Amino acid sequence: MAARVRLMGRWYDACTGWFRTLERIQVFSFSSSFLKPLICYLYVKTGNAVLFPPRNLANKKIGLVDGWITDEKCLARWTDVTNQDNMTVVHAPSAGDIVANLKSGEMDVAFLPAITMAGYASGANPGVEKVPGDGFYCTLAGNGMMTRKDNDFNSHWNVGFSKLVSSGKFKKLCDAAATKHGFRGPVDCVDG
Repeated sequence: MAARVRLMGRWYDACTGWFRTLERIQVFSFSSSFLKPLICYLYVKTGNAVLFPPRNLANKKIGLVDGWITDEKCLARWTDVTNQDNMTVVHAPSAGDIVANLKSGEMDVAFLPAITMAGYASGANPGVEKVPGDGFYCTLAGNGMMTRKDNDFNSHWNVGFSKLVSSGKFKKLCDAAATKHGFRGPVDCVDG
């Protein structure tokens, strides 16, 4: 919240790495994306995915992280998920809290980005697993620069970014970032 307030207050010209969402495009402008959009899935406690009714949230407690793109509005747009009017939403401050609540049975299911859940849903003893089926995108594009609509920052950014991509330097930067920081999760840059 503070970043958006400061952006609108003209403390700075752009916020780095924000997602273009339906709600945000009403107020902000966005540059070309430098990362791909995040795919989001439903997750349950390990061992429960085969028992989970495919995309039916009737009488389920669903966990959402406060302030994330995987919110009630995004979930409502995912029309393959049924009986949302009969679910109970439980908010948590972090993905770790969501996982703990899934494991303890306080939540039945969670809706989160795959990249966030990679560390929890893999390895020798995963605590959660993805519900089988296709995922959903809560964003209109990947991460980019977010600006006020009255600011021409993005036009200049996009020219420079386009040159960086066409020169091949952006791919080199992404490859280096994946090597150096890949242990934290994939670095999923847009294709050049």
